Amino acid sequence: MSVIARQIVLARRPEGAARPDDFALAEVPLGAPGAGEVLVRNLWLSLDPYMRLYMADSGSIHGSVALGEAMPGGAVGEVIASASEALPVGALVLSMAHGWRDHYLAPAAQLQPVSADLGPVQRWLGLYGLTGVTAWGGIHGVLKPQPGETLFINAAAGAVGSIAVQLAKRAGARVIASAGSDAKCAWVQELGADHAINYRREDLAARLAQLAPGGIDAALDNVGGSQLEILIDAAARQGRIALCGAIALYDSANYRAGPRNLFATIEKHVTLTGFNAGFYFPEASAIIADLAAAEAEGALTDTETVLEGLDAMPQGFVDLMAGAGRGKMLVRL
Repeated sequence: MSVIARQIVLARRPEGAARPDDFALAEVPLGAPGAGEVLVRNLWLSLDPYMRLYMADSGSIHGSVALGEAMPGGAVGEVIASASEALPVGALVLSMAHGWRDHYLAPAAQLQPVSADLGPVQRWLGLYGLTGVTAWGGIHGVLKPQPGETLFINAAAGAVGSIAVQLAKRAGARVIASAGSDAKCAWVQELGADHAINYRREDLAARLAQLAPGGIDAALDNVGGSQLEILIDAAARQGRIALCGAIALYDSANYRAGPRNLFATIEKHVTLTGFNAGFYFPEASAIIADLAAAEAEGALTDTETVLEGLDAMPQGFVDLMAGAGRGKMLVRL
């Protein structure tokens, strides 16, 4: 079997925020799989902020996508031709490298078999994948909130933030969240947040001082930049901050830029802990079981923003970085 694969390639490096015309559509012929390989037809593609780091020409630990090369990303697909006993035709597989395309060839050993036993297969890109493991790692792996503690989460209407809000409430924390519109703030409160701050309209530092006059015990930071500086100032003595991402800096020349008030962590004995989902992949089975249990008991709702077709990827990514959508953003092929 052979197919013509359609894939989205990086046409030029973004200057600042990515634009749809930074990408292009390319067609690539794929032959039959060789020994140990499979041919996969993608069913679902993931859109995630970290993908912006691949578009820079240097400086990212993720590496850099060459111009004209297909963008990497998460995907769930179906094996349609196989030269591997491990993954027969019809098997469902998860890849973290073969998104942004409709078909691909890959060694079976590089792919993770998945099933629909826990619900729709796209959940392996969201609740039971990178998104859910990241949220669980931030709340339960790093922050470990105790009942009654005040915990802050920014980008709370996004994929990781919306799951984290619910996990923190399930753990008994008092949750303060922030998002970029009044509608998103209202939705985050529907998810369980005790308070939600529209950081575009309200003074985040002043509102945190009002809502947590004794300081924030714990915080999950997805944003970085000036919001991280506000969190450091708002932290209680011996507070702790889980550093999950820095989306506010991904379009800048140096997304690794640190906070200007770092010395305040010394003065207040504040702990900053950086992490990513990879640290928790060895525990993935137990984490997924816990997420499934939370959903079964009504303490967790999984929300998706679904776009249609491969051609939606470029604009979808631009919209994601601008704060569009709620929960996990996916493209259905």
